Amino acid sequence: MKPHLYRTVLGVALCFLACEKAAPKGDSPPASHRIVVMAPAAAEILDALGATSQLVGVGDFVQWPPEAAGLPKVGAYHAPNVELVVSLGVDLLLTTSMQAGGPTHAKLRELGVQVVTLETNTYEGVLSSLRKVGALLGKDEMAARVETRIRSQLEETRKRVINAPRRRVLFVVGREPLYAAGPGSHVDEMIRTVGGENVVAEGVSGYQLLSMEIALESRPDVIVDTSDNRPGAIRGRALGFWGQFPFLPAVKSGRVYYVEPVRLVIPGMRLPEMTALLGKIVQPEIFGEADPSEFLPFDLSGGNGGR
Repeated sequence: MKPHLYRTVLGVALCFLACEKAAPKGDSPPASHRIVVMAPAAAEILDALGATSQLVGVGDFVQWPPEAAGLPKVGAYHAPNVELVVSLGVDLLLTTSMQAGGPTHAKLRELGVQVVTLETNTYEGVLSSLRKVGALLGKDEMAARVETRIRSQLEETRKRVINAPRRRVLFVVGREPLYAAGPGSHVDEMIRTVGGENVVAEGVSGYQLLSMEIALESRPDVIVDTSDNRPGAIRGRALGFWGQFPFLPAVKSGRVYYVEPVRLVIPGMRLPEMTALLGKIVQPEIFGEADPSEFLPFDLSGGNGGR
C-alpha cells in the first residue's frame, strides 16, 4: 500500500470572560516551539489549535494547512532528514507510530529534539492525539473544545441515518495489491456513522489485504476507490476499473466513486467534513449528492484550500 495513505475550531466567547489576568483553568500559558510535523493529521491538529505559526518544516506528505506550502520538506514518515531538522532549530517533531523510524527518532532525541509519536489511524486515536498535542502546547482547553465539536457533529450525523438502508460499502485504498479499509480504521468508523456496512468489517487490520475473489463475493452496494493519487486519475462517479464486474450491485446501480485519497483517507481534524462527504456517497437521499469538486484534490491556491 502506497504511503499516500493521507479542522476548524469554534471560538467560545465565554472562555475569555473573567480571565484577563490568568489563563482558563486547565490551560497553561501557551508553549512556544519550533515544530516539524511528519504526519498530515498532526499538521491539521496544529491548525485546529491555532499553532501553525510554530511550524518550521513538514514531512513530504503534508499538504495542509496552506501555511505549510512554502516550508522545507524534511523527508518521509520513517526517514526525516536529521541534519535538516537540526539546522531548522527544531525542538519538537510530531510523527506517527512507525517502527521503521525508531533509529532516526533515537538520533534526534540524542540531539535534543523531542520526538512525539501519535496514533492517528483510528477515530479514537485522532482524538487522543488532539488531546496529547493540546497538552504539549498548553492548549488543553482548546483541544477539549475541538474534540467536543467533532464528537457532537458526528453524533448528529448518526442520528440522521437511524432509519436509513444499511448499504454494503467496499472502501478501496490500494489495488495492486488490493487493500480495503477494515475494522479499527477511521474509515470504518465513518462508514458506520453514515449508516453503511463495511464489507471488510470482519477483517483483522485497519487496512486489510484482500483477494479480488473475496472483494467480488462481498457484493458491495457502493464502491469508494481512493487507490490512485496520480495527477489526472479518474475522479467522481464512474464505473472505471470496476465496470468489468457488471454483476456487482454497485456497478449495476452506477454507485462507484473515485475519490482523491486526501479527501477521505487522511485522518485528522476534518473527520466531520470527511464523514459528510462519505454520507453524500453512501446516503445521497439523506445528505444530498456530492459536488464533483469534492472528489478532487484540494486547491491550495486560494485562501481556504478549496474547502
